[in-house]
Amino acid sequence: MKTHLAYLEDEKKKKESSGRGQKHKLLNDEIDELQNKKRCLQTDIDSLTTSADEYAEKAEQTHQVSWITKANSFRRSAKEKRAEVTVVEEQLKQKLQELL
Repeated sequence: MKTHLAYLEDEKKKKESSGRGQKHKLLNDEIDELQNKKRCLQTDIDSLTTSADEYAEKAEQTHQVSWITKANSFRRSAKEKRAEVTVVEEQLKQKLQELL
C-alpha cells in the first residue's frame, strides 16, 4: 500500500514538473517571437530612415517638393514603427518577468 502511494506521489510530481516545463517552453517561444518581431521592426525603421534621408537629399539637389513629401511619409512610418517597438518591448519585459 505504501509503495503504491509513493508511486502515485511520484507520478503527481512528474505531471507538475512537466506542466511547469511546458509553460516554460511556451514562454520561451513567445519571447523568441517578440524578439524577432522587434528585430524586424528595427530593420524596417532603419530602412525607412535611410530612404527618407536619401529623398531629402534629392529634394535639396533638385529643389522638388515631391521628394520632401516622400521623405516625410517615410519618417512618419518610421515613427509609427518606433511606437510598435515600444509596445513590443513592454510585452517582452512582461514575458521575461513571468519567466522568472
